[in-house]
Amino acid sequence: MPSSKASNAILAKARAMYGKCLTDNDYQQLEECKTVPEVAAYLKTRTSYRSALTGLNENDVHRGQLEPLLKQNLYYDVFALSRYATDNSMIFSDFFISGMEIEQIIRCLTLVNLDKPDEYVYSMPLSLDKFTKISLKELAGVRSYADIEEVLKGSRYSAAIQKFRPKEGEQVRIAELENELKSNRYASVLQVLEHSGSKRENSELKDLFYAILDFNNIARIIRLKKYYQFKAEQIKPILIPYGKLKPSVIDEFCAAESVSEIFELSRSTYLGKLMAKLQYNDQTQITDALISMYCKHHLRLSPNPAIVMISYVYLKEIELKNIVNIIEGTRYGISAEEKQKLLVR
Repeated sequence: MPSSKASNAILAKARAMYGKCLTDNDYQQLEECKTVPEVAAYLKTRTSYRSALTGLNENDVHRGQLEPLLKQNLYYDVFALSRYATDNSMIFSDFFISGMEIEQIIRCLTLVNLDKPDEYVYSMPLSLDKFTKISLKELAGVRSYADIEEVLKGSRYSAAIQKFRPKEGEQVRIAELENELKSNRYASVLQVLEHSGSKRENSELKDLFYAILDFNNIARIIRLKKYYQFKAEQIKPILIPYGKLKPSVIDEFCAAESVSEIFELSRSTYLGKLMAKLQYNDQTQITDALISMYCKHHLRLSPNPAIVMISYVYLKEIELKNIVNIIEGTRYGISAEEKQKLLVR
């Protein structure tokens, strides 16, 4: 268990980093930008992203260039925080590294499905390569499922990749594979928390992870019901099988006939109480809105260093999504008012 002095240093560092996140004024200025180069120029000169964007020619930039550079800022934050001496520092860094690796694997395979695997190289975050246990350069050379099996052979992802090998002439079942990879990721971190460190701190960490998994699961159920009219048997295989909610409650959500019924059922759970406090413009924003509210609370008030670190990174990920939405909204010429509706705060 870290000393009180070390814990205080970690808490101060994470909260100081959060203090450098975009302010209400920053968002207002970004929303009013008329071109993507204006967005890039503001981020480069007026925000904490300036170091990540050093050397960028903002007059000749597009989302494909800007997004990997912005994510680089998050990668460095993760590793800056994970250097601090806590029992959970290695769990913390490995958990987020695996999330970044899964994101790249899924992007690579999505492009294989679209028969555009050569496009992966254009968005490959080279700055991540030095931190991962898989080679992004080898991913850039993937042209088939057999190729990715070879690249990931012997890695923690190999078993899932082999399990979802598509039959000849079929496409990769991306949603199910992604769910398997993410489920394994959470299973690993939860297993470690069962057997190491302070029981009290680890119990608090498990509660945080379980809540975030519940947020993601209910949002996925709502989205699949609303936009794709999925039945319960189609939804269950693509949910993460962990969380605070009882399996019987999840079954009720999946069997609901409508989104309004899901909201009604949720009222009797802790999720319903949280969702009643949310402000969002579209139901697709529910996950991020819940995570934002939950993690802001923990970042400000929790004495647990690992929880504060993890809360910071989740909030930073939401900020990056907001910036990407501003870039896309600016690119397509929508108004500042409409761009504001794309953001979760």
